[in-house]
Amino acid sequence: MKKVNKSGFTLVELLATLVILGLLVTIAAPNIVGILQSTKQNTYIEDAKKLATLAEYKFRSDSSIEKPQTNGNCITLSMEYLGKSEFRNAPYGGEYLDDYSFVKITRENNEYKYYVQLIEADTKTDDYGNKTIVTGGDKSHIRGVPLVEVKELSGDDKMKKISHGLSESSLKKYDTSDCSKYY
Repeated sequence: MKKVNKSGFTLVELLATLVILGLLVTIAAPNIVGILQSTKQNTYIEDAKKLATLAEYKFRSDSSIEKPQTNGNCITLSMEYLGKSEFRNAPYGGEYLDDYSFVKITRENNEYKYYVQLIEADTKTDDYGNKTIVTGGDKSHIRGVPLVEVKELSGDDKMKKISHGLSESSLKKYDTSDCSKYY
């Protein structure tokens, strides 16, 4: 009687395994992509909150910053003034724009309210290794959190504050935000 070698897998068993793995990947891939997208959008919210927290600390601790004295007055603190090194890694691999990322501090009803705008744009590198920001033409290169009150960045609908496909004309620059002082 001849011995049969049963140490390997049959072709049918291997195909069944591949089919099951294929089904698992088909089911899992959209969930993984959704989780990655949600994480990137959450990064915008957390970075915007961090920028506002830096501004509040600087505003309260730096005596050289002129405080708004009357209701309706405001000051603007640019991302560059607050320390851009805290924000090196934008969620989609672009860069946060200094001119469009800032915190506006307004005096309303004898209290200070903080508004934040945090904008990222794609970057490209030329033949000489110089990095430039892609802002013209296709609006899909610009995204982030347009000017919003900081307290609106909490709660269930905070993700609605993030915008993709922004145009430069729809955004305020830090030095055109109708405030009396810019830092």
